[in-house]
This record gives sequence, C-alpha cells and structure tokens, in this order.
Amino acid sequence: PKRHWLPEVLALDDFKAGRFATSGMSMALMNGETHELIDVIESRTNTCLRNYFYRYEYAVRAKVKLIVVDLYQPYRSLIRDLFPNAAIVADRYHVVVQAYQALNQVRTQTMKALPSKDKLARALKRYWRLLVKDAAKLNWHDFKRRTGFGGAQLNEREVIDRLTATSDALSTAYGYYQQLLCALHFQSSEVLAELLKTKLTALPKPCQKAQRTLRNHREEIERSFEQPYNNGSLEGTNNVIKTIKRVAFGFRSFPNFRLRILLVAKSPYFNVKTAA
Repeated sequence: PKRHWLPEVLALDDFKAGRFATSGMSMALMNGETHELIDVIESRTNTCLRNYFYRYEYAVRAKVKLIVVDLYQPYRSLIRDLFPNAAIVADRYHVVVQAYQALNQVRTQTMKALPSKDKLARALKRYWRLLVKDAAKLNWHDFKRRTGFGGAQLNEREVIDRLTATSDALSTAYGYYQQLLCALHFQSSEVLAELLKTKLTALPKPCQKAQRTLRNHREEIERSFEQPYNNGSLEGTNNVIKTIKRVAFGFRSFPNFRLRILLVAKSPYFNVKTAA
C-alpha cells in the first residue's frame, strides 16, 4: 500500500482472524468516503497497530480528520497518539449493539426464571425478533393466531405488550432499547441526553453496563449525528472475509490471507505485478 497517503476519513474495524493474531482479531482499514479497502493489519493489539501506522510519516497521519470506529476503549488513546488532528466518530451499528445485547440478556434471564413448560417462556424464545424490531415498524393492522398465547388473534404490538408484561426488567430494557433507536433514527442529541440521564439503579444490570459505555462515548455518538460516515461497508467486507476463510478452509500464512482479501476486495491501494 501507499505509505505517503491516508484518506481524510479513515474507517477501522476488527474481525476474527484466528491464530494469525495473538488476540484472535485482525484489523481492516477502509477509506470512509469511497468505501475502498486500504489494507489489513495482522493484529489489533496496541503494539501491532503502532508499528503499522508509524510507517506513515507524521504529516500524513496529521491529515486524517475523522476516524470511524467501534466503542472498543483501548483504541481511543492509540488514535489520539497516532492521529493528532482526528476526531472519533462512533459507528452507529456498534452503538445499537450495546442496547441490543442488553435486551437479549434480560429476555433470556426472564425466560429462564419461568417454568420450562410455561407458554410465556416459549413465547419469549419464539418472538425474540419482534422484541428487537424498531417499534415504529411494528404491524398494528394484521391480526394472526399467535402460538403461546392460547391461540389469541394478536397484532405485533399486542404481542410485545404481553411479552414485556411478564417482567418489569424486560419492560425497562425494551423501553431503553427503543429510546436509543429513536435517538439514532432522528439523530437527536436531546433524546440521547434524556436517555443517558437515566439512573443506573433504575435499569436492569445488563443495561447498566450499556449505559456506562454510552455515557463514556457520548461525544463520539453525537458526532455521528453530524457526520454521514459509518462502517456499514466495512462490515460488509468483513462478511466477505468470512466467506474467503470458509471457502479456503483456513489459511496457514497471514501474508497470503491478506493478499487474498485485497484481491477479492479489488483494493486500488496496492500494486499487483504479473509475470511476463
């Protein structure tokens, strides 16, 4: 790759690489504006990332204006050291994941607290996709016979109401998740601020962890409301990487693995020499 240039908007995301990395995770770099893959770094560890980016001159790194990345805390100090003029933009997908995982944990805890043959326990397992669906997209008009509710004819909103009524913790976690979706959908700093004011003691334990994480990254999340950039294309590339690994039944050499990824992604940032 070209060592004398970096884009003004740099997108970073890690992916499972297997035994190549001591942490089990490698790092993919993408141009945040053109969505072109730049390179793949063997490991996401602090030492490996520093050694990689120190190959670029300070003036090159200083031209990076924005870095789109997930909420993994160790990246913050690293980015501040390597890219002195870059502001961090939290990837919205990973913001939603915080509340999504918390809601699923509370749902699972509620389900396990009920008798195994309880109809509501089976309903919580069967209709989990409705719980994580945006409330604004729920179907209010079509009534269907719903398993687990005595054959009642219910629309999606009524199913949600009956599921959340099984537990105060589940109802609170569901409201927390939906409020975060609303803040991100409308890019509203006011809605986000209201959500982050919620006391930790008023939330189920899994949501408390999500609340602390979102509070720590509030500025980065609000910056994502102002910027059009996200890691959606990079997440798609990560799916391509999973396919490469599966089709090849694994790789024994990281350089070969890296080159295969760059070739499949048609990266314009490195040269390929062909035999005469």
